Amino acid sequence: MAGEAGPLKVFLWSCPRTVSTSFLKCMTYVPDTVAWHEPYLQIGKFSYQVEDPMFSEPYRELAEKHGGASEVAKIESGYDASDKDFDWLKEQLEGDFPGKKMVFVKDMGASILRESRHDKIPKGFRHTFLIRNPNKIMKSQLKGFMKAQKTGSFKNPKLTPDKIRPVQYLNELWKYMKAEGLESRPVIIDIDELLGNPKEMLEAYCKEIGIPFTEDLLTWPAGDDVMTKIWMVPKQTILTYRAVGVHDGTFASTGFHKPPTTTVDSSSAEDELMKQIPPILAQVFKGMVDREYTYYEELYAERLTLNK
Repeated sequence: MAGEAGPLKVFLWSCPRTVSTSFLKCMTYVPDTVAWHEPYLQIGKFSYQVEDPMFSEPYRELAEKHGGASEVAKIESGYDASDKDFDWLKEQLEGDFPGKKMVFVKDMGASILRESRHDKIPKGFRHTFLIRNPNKIMKSQLKGFMKAQKTGSFKNPKLTPDKIRPVQYLNELWKYMKAEGLESRPVIIDIDELLGNPKEMLEAYCKEIGIPFTEDLLTWPAGDDVMTKIWMVPKQTILTYRAVGVHDGTFASTGFHKPPTTTVDSSSAEDELMKQIPPILAQVFKGMVDREYTYYEELYAERLTLNK
């Protein structure tokens, strides 16, 4: 898995609501692995050296709401993102990582493309992609939005219709990697196919990136120790995730589980979800699905399958 040149380095680029944090949790338990959780996205949220026009302001406000710098200072693990930038991150990721056999980084495609930060992509990585049907992304986002509305935990007025295009960003990053020679064989996984057949799909993924597969990867401990004790993650992320309950389901998980069998098309349950949110937001989510579907289908046609 690792040679004299250093550890294998792998990026998993994804979209929101693709079970990507569970995937990272799984890969964390590959022996001698250092795992990074969304460094571009999280530094974009919390650093005062980097401005993310969509996320910086609302997430900094969220951190302040839950204690700000004084509470961040009490967190023993993680790194303080407030004074970090993408040059620092690139240097860190291109480092040697002595004693490690793999560096695994999970992030969002939009985090690097939204502000055209192509030059901040570190060298020496394999690049893999995690996709999901936009309909299922929409349903999951709707549920998350409704939870936030009921608890008053988080609002982001800058999340406007023209900016909700996660699959498009992922598709553009995939094309950029190939065009620039950064990745000659991008590995694409459809998360619902992995959830439906975790052993075979995970084994195929491991083979593609060049690591040994063992069935131990199919289960992992419950709890948020991966975030608080293992992952490379900002202290601000730990603070806000704990406060708002982000990824509670992931942290409670102990493995990949096949989702209930449902149709992808609109259903009465989906219509009920739509009735519970403002009409303009319902239009946003439906418009997102229509716009994103072409980008998803292009990626889906190139995905890793068991007969490839």
